[in-house]
Order: sequence, then structure tokens, then C-alpha cells
Amino acid sequence: MKKITSLLAGMTLALIALPAIAGIVINQKQNVVSGANNRDSEQTIMLQGNKQKMITERHTIITDLDKGMMYILDPKDKSYFQIDFPPTGPMGSMMAAGTASSMNFKKSGVTHDIAGYKCTDYQGSGHVMSGDFTIKECFSRNAPGASEFTAFQKSMASKLKASGAAPIAASSEIPDGVPLASDSTMKMGNVQIPGMSPDQAAKITQMMANRPPIVTKTVVTKVVAQNLPADTFAVPADFTKKDIPHGPAMGGMKMGAPAAAPSAAAPMPH
Repeated sequence: MKKITSLLAGMTLALIALPAIAGIVINQKQNVVSGANNRDSEQTIMLQGNKQKMITERHTIITDLDKGMMYILDPKDKSYFQIDFPPTGPMGSMMAAGTASSMNFKKSGVTHDIAGYKCTDYQGSGHVMSGDFTIKECFSRNAPGASEFTAFQKSMASKLKASGAAPIAASSEIPDGVPLASDSTMKMGNVQIPGMSPDQAAKITQMMANRPPIVTKTVVTKVVAQNLPADTFAVPADFTKKDIPHGPAMGGMKMGAPAAAPSAAAPMPH
């Protein structure tokens, strides 16, 4: 009995000594410019374990890697729809086309102090269905939750790559740390949309040829580590489930996170 009591006591002490799985809350400001159009916005990223929540001015996107599910919420309408993650079928084809085939990040060695933490610039480029882009992100390994953030990013990228839903670069190529700032430029053109005929793609590419590039600048204003309650990543009980939208409605959804947000996807137009 004494041995069992001692064993239980030892296990209890070991569990108490284990660090709690802390969540991460990241606040960002973003500016998007395309010709005469100039838009400022704010967004919040919440992450804990294998769950992530992204809150923008229009939508909230919850990704649960454990359940293999993504929920897209419309707070104004109190509605949501859900898709499998990684997605399959037409949704998988859309995500594959909307995700960078390769980021090719290269370390520049330039460092900055942002939101109270040092970060290092990495540069990359790639192609999505809307066009070609270049991106520069400043990753910090000493910001709160950097290891947890990196683990989620690589797990998400690995699942997408393994499923074939998105031919993104290998997860080992994603720089470690939290991206505290990002500058990206996307030149519209060379359109490759699933299911679209070559003639249609050529016409749209020609229409977009003279469009100004989309320049997106994102900066983290605050990043903290804190334990987040489980319902942070749950769909509110008073939200109504709807069918997955298609066509223009789905095209207007920013499925890929913008630069400096937790996603290996390239920035997409708003």
C-alpha cells in the first residue's frame, strides 16, 4: 500500500510540474492597397494546441486539426458552415489552386524589433490561382508561444501536403517562430482556376493584365501567451448551420490567411 501511495504521490507531483499548454493571442493591423483602393483592418489570431481561431472584421475562421474540420462563421448573421480539413472534392481543388505551390523562403539576415521582440526577415515567392506574388516576413523565435505556433503551422502544412489538397512547400521549409510583420505584393494574371477552360482563363488573364498589384502590409501590435478556455474554439450554440456557399459567394471568402497570419497560404485578394 505504501508503494502504491508513493507512486501516486510521485505521479501527482510530476503532473503538477508539467507546464500547462498555453494558448497564444496575436493582434495585428493590416493595410491593403490596390491602385486607388486603400483599406485598413485589424484581426486577431488565437491558437492553442491543434486549434486556431482567426477573427477578422467580416468572418471568424476556426480550424480544428484534431477533428479535421474548419468552421467559417458570419457573426453578423449568426450563421456558419463547415468543411472537412484537409478539404476534398471541389473545395480541395479550390484550396489547392488558392495556395502557394512553393514559398521558397530564404533568410535575409536583416533583423527588426517589433511588438517588443526581435525578428529576422525571410523572403519568398510563389504562384496562386490569381497570380504571382513575392513576400517578406519577419519571424521571431523568442516571442511568446513561438514553439506552439511553429508546431501548429507545420502540422497544418503537413496535413495539407499529405492529403494532396494543397501542393505547398514541405513543412520543414517554413521558418520557425511567429511572423511579426509581413510585406507582400501580388500581381494579378496567369489565372489558373479549377474547372475553367483555357479560353476563359486567357480572357480573365488579359482583363487583369493592367490591374495594379495588390500590396499587403501586416504588423503584429501585441502577442501574449495565455490559457484559453475550450469554448474559444467552439461554434456558439445560437449560430445556425448553413450549406457551403459556391460561386461568387465562396470566391469572396478569404480562405487563405494573409501574410503574417498562421497559414502557409499566400496572401489572397480581399
